[in-house]
Amino acid sequence: MIGWHSFATASLLVPLTACSLIPSPSDIKTELGLSTPLKFKQVVIGAIVVYYAKDGFIWEVEDRMIAPDTYRLTVKQGKLKSTGQGEARQYFQRRAEEISSVQGCSGYTTLEYNESLTSDFLNMTQRVTEGVIRCERKQAAN
Repeated sequence: MIGWHSFATASLLVPLTACSLIPSPSDIKTELGLSTPLKFKQVVIGAIVVYYAKDGFIWEVEDRMIAPDTYRLTVKQGKLKSTGQGEARQYFQRRAEEISSVQGCSGYTTLEYNESLTSDFLNMTQRVTEGVIRCERKQAAN
């Protein structure tokens, strides 16, 4: 049977053991190759990682009014996301419903809708869905 004294002693030694497993900052710098000044190649690779990481896995939905009660919606799939191609239409419809509701409309009509693939300077493809909706105003009672 282990007494509470043994347990207390063991619980004090565990943090000391864990500290010896954590590498020092100088070891981390050496391991990452940061002990020398950054090279141009490292800076470029870092910039590319930041560019793709900032919106790599999320869907981006933009809208703007192009005429009274008429809106252009753009839905872009994250550059690093390879699944969920069918979600674009859902994001489009959800945003159209939100606009219609906020504007006090009874609904909306889709005037244009298309889906395409675009690629950037690194040839990374991205699914883009664009469309135009018109809010349908509620008819006044006579």
